[in-house]
Amino acid sequence: MALLVTFVALVAVAAIAAVRTRRRSGRQRALLILCRRAGVRFSVLDPFDDTTLLPFRLFGRGEARGFENVVWDPRDDGAVRVFDYWFEERDVHGAGTKRDLTCALVPLAFGVPAIAVLPRGGEDVSREPTETQTVTLELDEFNHRFAVHAADARSAVAFLDQRMMEALLQLPLRIAIHVHEDRMLLVGPTLEPGGTILLLDTARALATRVPRVVASLYPPRPAEGPFEDRWMQGRWSPDPTSADPNPAELGG
Repeated sequence: MALLVTFVALVAVAAIAAVRTRRRSGRQRALLILCRRAGVRFSVLDPFDDTTLLPFRLFGRGEARGFENVVWDPRDDGAVRVFDYWFEERDVHGAGTKRDLTCALVPLAFGVPAIAVLPRGGEDVSREPTETQTVTLELDEFNHRFAVHAADARSAVAFLDQRMMEALLQLPLRIAIHVHEDRMLLVGPTLEPGGTILLLDTARALATRVPRVVASLYPPRPAEGPFEDRWMQGRWSPDPTSADPNPAELGG
């Protein structure tokens, strides 16, 4: 009897895996067709070498993980892109649970303290840590749909100006937004092919609507060198990184 139960369980697992594989293949084909029609690039495997270095804890979760079904506009050279991300977590008994997400990445020209824009009434599937400070903005429609958490309220107000909020309102309903260092991450449950193209279009629009004033408030992550100012632990420090004087103070 025990052998029969084990056999039935194995058959059920195999059947579920086969169904998932067929669904994934069908989604990839549909996404490829839509990308060709939209004039954007598609790759089943991730062709970018910086994805694993993104400053989000999400991409270090699980015992196994992977990036696939990457979509980008060739005019951006992949700076703005959408991709599927999966990871597998195991419980204390060794049973694995696989989670599938769709993400979009937007580069920023500054290093801003952490901001989270989360859809109200829904789950943030990324489980990224969020700051406890909440921020209320001037656009009622935006406040009704999203809850904003920030390490510094000033950074959220500067970043989420009127144009940026209007662009974020065009996102699919279950997408959450996390801003950390010089990247903005948009993440939600796996989207259908049409939703993936919409997410790419919205992410590209967001990249053009990032307020320029934020860069003056939060300078970008500095290059290496003995005199560069420092960005440490989410706080900007004007102190030099060596015992030598800061050339900015010397007029250099």
